[in-house]
Amino acid sequence: MVNRIHSLAIASLFPRTMDDTAALAQTLRRLAGRGFGMVEFYHAPGHDDTVAALLAETGFESILIGVYPLKAAGFSLCAPDETERRQAVAVLCEQLDRAAAMGCRALMVNSGFLPKNPAQIDDACRAYVRSIREGYAHIAQKRYEGLEITLEPGDSKVQSFQLLGPVDRVLGITWAIRDFAPGYGLTMDIAHLREEGEDMLVALRQTLPFCGHVHLCNCVMNDETDAMYGDKHVDFDWPGACFDYGSFEVMYREILEMYEGRDLIITLEAQCRAEDNDAWFDEMARRCNWLFNDEGGYK
Repeated sequence: MVNRIHSLAIASLFPRTMDDTAALAQTLRRLAGRGFGMVEFYHAPGHDDTVAALLAETGFESILIGVYPLKAAGFSLCAPDETERRQAVAVLCEQLDRAAAMGCRALMVNSGFLPKNPAQIDDACRAYVRSIREGYAHIAQKRYEGLEITLEPGDSKVQSFQLLGPVDRVLGITWAIRDFAPGYGLTMDIAHLREEGEDMLVALRQTLPFCGHVHLCNCVMNDETDAMYGDKHVDFDWPGACFDYGSFEVMYREILEMYEGRDLIITLEAQCRAEDNDAWFDEMARRCNWLFNDEGGYK
């Protein structure tokens, strides 16, 4: 038996929720009680008390996506340059404060970019570990009980060019961080693994000791001239995409078997490009009804 939490990456699924508080409120209330227990989100600063109240009202657990402000600031937690790394840590700590204020269980981060000079990769790895150590020191200083940091590895080859994309490198860094942060974890994204050229199920087995969170996400990889090539979070029936609804169902069942006896957050993630966001999402969720067998289907 797998203790599952069905989660939604609403920043992609409902893009207006990132900067429109009314849209966030409408979306959370509409989704409450429909088979999902968690949302992964980002919302513009200045409304944290309102967001906290909305999350409490609708009963969702939550993860704040700190990847967005880190990318927007242009700073890498793995920067070998100490000035840039400190600027990235300042963003990290600001987002940890926000996550705590909104009652989130975790802040999701990325590693930052591969250094342009390959000779600096080891320095970049050490810089990332140092940044996460400082993030956990901030959590301890502020007494944010239960708040954790989770890394979503990106791709190092196609579009995001992240330091922590290759699974072997991710594992080495994670072992080092777990020495001082036992609650630090991984959020493994199926599309990112495909972009990285990893075997998805092999990679998930390798990261299993550290990963209780998997993103079901699609990508286009077979045609570099396709406008949607790379990490574009395409729908599960997008022309030329790597996976379709059927293959995701097969993969989902294999993941459940792998996680037997463990906790698992399983997240739907796709970028809405439709005019009617609600209708698009309802159709996608119904076509993923295999996610909700225990609950009698998407409500």
